[in-house]
Amino acid sequence: MSGDLVDKTLPPAGSDGAKEETADVAASESNEETIEVTASEDKKRKMLAHNTTLSPFDMAHSKSAPPVSASDKLPWRSNPMFTRAPFIIGQEFCERLAYYGIATNIITFLTGELNISNSSAASFVNIWSGTCYLTPLIGAFFADAYFGRFWIIFWFSIIYMIGLTGLALSAGIPALLPDPGQNASTGQAAFFWIMMYLVALGTGGIKPNVSTFGADQFDKEDPRQLKMLPSYFNYFYASINFGAILSATVIVNLQTNVSWTVGFAVPAGAFAVACVIFLLGSKFYVRLPPGGSPFVRIFKTIRAAIAYRKRKLPEDPRHLHEVPGDWSIVPGQPKLPHTQGMKWLDKAAVPQELGAIQEVSDESEEDVEATTGDLKDKIDKFLKTVTEVEEVKAISRLLPVAFTLIFYNAIYAQMTTMFVLQGEGMDTALGSLNVAPATVSVLDSISVIIFVFIYDMLIVPAFKKWGRPISPLVRIGGGYVCAILSMVVAGIVEVVRLNIVNDNNLENVDPTQDGAPTVPMSVWWQIPQYALVGMSEVGAMIGSMELFYQEAPDGMRSTCAALQLLCTGLGSYVAAAFVAIIQAITATGGSPGWVADNVNQGHMDYFFFTLAIIMAIVLVGYVFIARAFVYRTQEHVSFDVEAIALSADMRTGVSCAPAFNKAMSSDVKQGMTEFYSLRASQSQEYLHSYLSSLRSRRSKVLNQPSV
Repeated sequence: MSGDLVDKTLPPAGSDGAKEETADVAASESNEETIEVTASEDKKRKMLAHNTTLSPFDMAHSKSAPPVSASDKLPWRSNPMFTRAPFIIGQEFCERLAYYGIATNIITFLTGELNISNSSAASFVNIWSGTCYLTPLIGAFFADAYFGRFWIIFWFSIIYMIGLTGLALSAGIPALLPDPGQNASTGQAAFFWIMMYLVALGTGGIKPNVSTFGADQFDKEDPRQLKMLPSYFNYFYASINFGAILSATVIVNLQTNVSWTVGFAVPAGAFAVACVIFLLGSKFYVRLPPGGSPFVRIFKTIRAAIAYRKRKLPEDPRHLHEVPGDWSIVPGQPKLPHTQGMKWLDKAAVPQELGAIQEVSDESEEDVEATTGDLKDKIDKFLKTVTEVEEVKAISRLLPVAFTLIFYNAIYAQMTTMFVLQGEGMDTALGSLNVAPATVSVLDSISVIIFVFIYDMLIVPAFKKWGRPISPLVRIGGGYVCAILSMVVAGIVEVVRLNIVNDNNLENVDPTQDGAPTVPMSVWWQIPQYALVGMSEVGAMIGSMELFYQEAPDGMRSTCAALQLLCTGLGSYVAAAFVAIIQAITATGGSPGWVADNVNQGHMDYFFFTLAIIMAIVLVGYVFIARAFVYRTQEHVSFDVEAIALSADMRTGVSCAPAFNKAMSSDVKQGMTEFYSLRASQSQEYLHSYLSSLRSRRSKVLNQPSV
């Protein structure tokens, strides 16, 4: 806050009262330090007695912790990679096996067992998928703000288990399935969708918290454990990929070739195993308390800007409110410099005129901290600092790019809906085996793995050698181009397929019916479109993660990751809207529409070409957004594991989070610590520096040396 505050409670210089206060302050600070150390040692003994380790804050303030280096040997009994991480990695493998076992092939169950139309099924799946990408924001908020990660994982696992068990029952109990050729009754459909959305809610509590909870098991103040963190995330995401690929191959074919009861019971059983594995390690886990949610900070900053909208901005931005020192009021976040633009947000940091500030009366609290809080209430109830405002600005600058990502994700959503429906109208034989159309989606996973290697090992070095390094915005644009090409190729494949249907007089044959003639065109013609979708992920998804990571301040990187997750969910909703709108327009006058129940009578080629045109228009707009974008790369002092936890796994399991992990590995090598640990230590440092500054300002007013 600008201006000097006269404190009438301080005695005059040279008086006995001043000397006594000086002695009292010194004695008080000495006593506080003694009490703090004693409390820290007492807490350490209690936590060790409960077979847990110290939090980063306790380790930083415990004088009995011996100094160690990254090269020192860590006994296996003290190594979280052996003692705690295996429970979490095993749990994640089983949970993702269960999730993708449901998500990958659910559209086939809707059309084949519940007799829902292709267009409605595609819309329903997209809406459900979008919800699965939005509920993690709920889980992350409650874990950060109120309950902690362990209990959110525990309670949401119960919800998840109920949903999976209900799905297995819906496929196994005849009363919960419609008769052949009949639509599902209201009760049957309601039971099924209640169970599906319980799964969506359950995964929302687990996905953003499990990986971060695993990272909590590593002591960030111990360099031996800190260097293991990137390896932990490599193993963690390898378990996701392995579980997803196993789902797309084994479980999907159980559903298609054995029975849906078995195909749904296996994911339910896998998740039951996941719960058991997680609980087996409960007595060994480190459970950190809730650290507060950055979403609340954003809300409060916007609220302040609205509340102070009538205040006049000072000509010199240095008059905006900011705390003294190098560190901001946001624990663990260095102060951010003021930037131009979005001046309405700057008003959140405009203090009242000095004449409106009331002096502190003689009856003010004796304690410095209480006085500070009293002044804050009297002067500005909602006042924010420049750093808090700049955090919101940093996110706001990314919103135009995030808007284009919504449409990209609408294109990406076709992989688990329209691509599967198209595959049902093709020959799925692989030698003597009959491959489920949804299994072909595993090609996306394979293409991502291949193109990540090609991009990092060949393309990036080549462009650097030519003096034209690829920026994140260019990488995203390249991903958009690949997404457009994937729709064009899918449309061309559908044109060829429909020509073969006409040549063989199969227009009136529904290829999904048992015993129906097979369209003589192999489903493996879909390889190019799946490969292009994988290439688009490497460009657009990983590129946007790279952009959001480097442009976000330390304290807002998890929020930016959540923003990208939000784009993924909204993209699924937009995809559902596309299907509904196009089908409503084209299914008129007796026409079955472009997304017909019988794919041999529809025109999915027109649908794919329409999406390509829409994405091309978005690409044109994106070019203008990218040209106007000004990089303000933040200098980070920490890494944030929650940013990794909130990254999208995508629908076939190959997570783009390794892009975060690669950046985190570089940060660890540079000596950075995890954000939670930094926040804990810097909050204590900030408290002492702020009190010292307050005493200095008061002494300056009275022309006395500070105590």
